[in-house]
This record gives sequence, C-alpha cells and structure tokens, in this order.
Amino acid sequence: MNRRLVVAAGGTAVGAALLLSGCNGDGSGANADGNDMKLSANEALLKSSQKTAESDTFKADLTVTGTGSDSGKIHATGQFRLKPTLKFSAQLDQVSHNGQAVPAAKGQAIFTGNTLYAKVPQLAQFVSGGKPWVKIDVNQVSQRTGFDVQGLVNQVEKVNPAEQTKMFTGSKDVHRVGSETVDGVKTVHYAGTVTVQDALNRLDAQTRQKADGWLPKDRDGKINFDLWTDGNNLPRKLVSKSSGTQGDGGSVTVLYSDYGKSFGVNPPPSDQVGAMSLGSLLGGN
Repeated sequence: MNRRLVVAAGGTAVGAALLLSGCNGDGSGANADGNDMKLSANEALLKSSQKTAESDTFKADLTVTGTGSDSGKIHATGQFRLKPTLKFSAQLDQVSHNGQAVPAAKGQAIFTGNTLYAKVPQLAQFVSGGKPWVKIDVNQVSQRTGFDVQGLVNQVEKVNPAEQTKMFTGSKDVHRVGSETVDGVKTVHYAGTVTVQDALNRLDAQTRQKADGWLPKDRDGKINFDLWTDGNNLPRKLVSKSSGTQGDGGSVTVLYSDYGKSFGVNPPPSDQVGAMSLGSLLGGN
C-alpha cells in the first residue's frame, strides 16, 4: 500500500474514509415519534440538520467500504469537537485493501492546536528514538513537502452530522420508513435519494468547496441514504451509498452518540513523542 495512503489512514483515522448542544443529554429519554409525526419527512430532515448544527461535540463509529477497482474497508471510532476549533481523538482499528488486511495501517490519532499526533506501526521506522508517537505540524509539513495534511484533516468533516443531514434536505423523495431502536435509543427512520448536485446546492460556498472534493464527480449521480433520528431530532445512525460510472462505489455507515458531552483532547506524554524524517517517509512508495 502506498505510504502516503498509510499516512492518510493512520494519521487522521476517520479522515482516511473514501467518501466518506446539549440537546437534553443523549436523547434516550425523549419520544422519537412525538413531534416528528406532525412533520413531513423533508421538514424532519431540515429540523434535524438545524438541531445538530447546535451541537459542537459528539462521538462517531464509522465504517467505510469501497467496491470496484479500489475495494476495501475501514473502521474507525472517535470523539470530535468541531467548534470553536477542530479537536479529535480517533482510533483506526480495521483496514483492508482489495481483500487483504493492512494491519500496519491501524493506529491512533490526536488532533489539537493544529498539530496531529499519530501512532501508526507503519510509521515507526521513520520516528526518532523508537518513540511510539510522532508529532506532525500540519502547516509545516504542507509547506515543506507539498503533502496536504491539512486537507486530510479537513476530511474529518465527512462525519459531521449537521452537514450530512443538510445535504440530504435536497432529496425529492425522502420518506418516513417507521420507528426503530438504534443502540437502545428509539428513533425514526427516514430514507431517500439525492443527486450530487442537489446535495451540494444545500451547502454554503465554503462547505460546498470542501465536499466537492470527495463526492462523486457525476453531478447527476444519486446518493442513497438512510437516516435514523432520536427524540431530539439528532442523527443516531446514517448510511449513505453511491456508485460511479466505472462500477466503483462505496458505502458509509456512521453511528452517532454523546452529543454535547464534554471531553478532553490532550497530546500524548512528551517522552513518548518523536520526530519524523519527512525526507525518508515521502521519498518512497
């Protein structure tokens, strides 16, 4: 596997995906049927996007699968703070590529203060002093090597439930499937499709530019989605699927929890952090 891809996978964890508020605690005590029964499916999606945008922290369990010429699977978990600045702590615990497991790409990632800390077996040979963690200054790496680490970090926004649900409000056929329980929480299940162009049209200019880099290039292509929201209109589960003209495709499944709950994101102990030889790392394949 290309070393740059390994850095992408292990270094940012969830950012390696191919596609990719307190709000009354975790929502488990609210009735998911309640007010949603009085809303159309489109209104419910819009309300979900608005409520989720009020939340600045959450946990996510992400599974990404790819098909076709670049098939594979990634599973990662993490906790995220989106506002006022991005912070996250994530674990990439499963990576496969074209049917083969890639255990060396597994790892942990911590992002805080515009600095990425990565603990990835594949990088160990490039880290000084045999330290388990490597510190990567996002801006410095980009300037010195042209390797867009910041772009990889930005891909974490693919699991942002507010932007995901906002894109789905562009659907013209979204409908209510019924009531279901997700991780012990009662939810309402919605399903529908949305074209790539209609999804992009729902985003502001800055977010649209970021999303444009990972959404399918076929603007008329459709994304199939299923969304489960709790009694506070917060997403609990999201599944999206897309396919390309060459038979390539993929699916993303995200389980969300712990909206609005505080958590700490701290760098690893300094004596566990080494420096990385960028020249050696990026010089090979």
